[in-house]
Amino acid sequence: MVTPTGRAIPERNGRIMAKKDGVNGKGGQFSGTPADRLVRLWRNNDERFGALLDEVLDTNRQGVIEAAVGKLREEESYDFMDEVEAFSETAQSTDEHGDPTLSTLFWLALEVDGRLDQPPSVDAIERALDSAGLLEKATDMRLLPLWLDPEPLSYLEAADRRTLLRRLIDSTEAAESFAREQDLVAAADDIGLRLVSVVGLVIEEDAEQEGEAMPDPLNLGFAGEGQEMEIDPIEQERIRQSMAAFAEAVSAADPRVKRCEPVGGLNDLLDFTAEGVWPDDVDANFDEVNDFLDIAGNETGDGILDVTVSEGSEGLQLRAYNSDGVLLDERSFDLTGDRAQEALALIKRRCRRVTEG
Repeated sequence: MVTPTGRAIPERNGRIMAKKDGVNGKGGQFSGTPADRLVRLWRNNDERFGALLDEVLDTNRQGVIEAAVGKLREEESYDFMDEVEAFSETAQSTDEHGDPTLSTLFWLALEVDGRLDQPPSVDAIERALDSAGLLEKATDMRLLPLWLDPEPLSYLEAADRRTLLRRLIDSTEAAESFAREQDLVAAADDIGLRLVSVVGLVIEEDAEQEGEAMPDPLNLGFAGEGQEMEIDPIEQERIRQSMAAFAEAVSAADPRVKRCEPVGGLNDLLDFTAEGVWPDDVDANFDEVNDFLDIAGNETGDGILDVTVSEGSEGLQLRAYNSDGVLLDERSFDLTGDRAQEALALIKRRCRRVTEG
């Protein structure tokens, strides 16, 4: 499955939304630990997988998920975690009338220039989403009035994603408290162009259809279960125009925002921050820097890079480390002034941590 801008998103299996029989429904319950049952239900494409996973996520038992991953073959674990992480960002609830609803997190990536001591204008963002036609399926929505740091946010564990979702369903105050507890808030006094994120919640009516695919909260045309991945050209153009209108409206409302884009789920935000795929990006001008980071990243087991950057007589000096602090490679690039700052912005998008000195 891909977004209109070409980024891949996890296949959202229809069983993920099955919810009627529960873990102890017809056919009996698998024996063993919760991790054993998760693995067996998942491998058997059993609809009760969703009910058990809901219970694990809502009780913040991340250890059960990690134990389940340890019982899977390596080639299975990626698909399993894609499903778990996507599921963690959607939850059932009820509206003020007691009718069933589905609440789904979505993420905005924004490039900003300026102090972040004032929160994002969530009213302006909501109006922009609405006027651009990106909320056609929503019965309600909620935005967290915080600038979030994509680095810790992108690595938020599945159980913590569900906690953030539940807190945001309860109130923005509860979600803000959780975000601060988890150190997810972007530093207010940083200067220069940088990437931040805003999280929102879309609420839709819950049709309770068996085999329904994961919701597409911002009406971005994601392919559903059993559908072709290709998007109709007319629909793709609609989405492109809607995204452009949204970005223009947000930038007009807040001059700190230079660019912005909805990026779907949190895994999409991780891909976005790693690749920096703004439609008009000029990263191709830094092929050597990209190659250096690609080669260093290939030497890690988890793809996480920490980089130190310094400017000297030879230009920009980079040292790349893995997540354990082991030096992988170092190299100098003939980049100074504005070009060095542009390269630094690229490096910050691609790496977990960048230390300047």
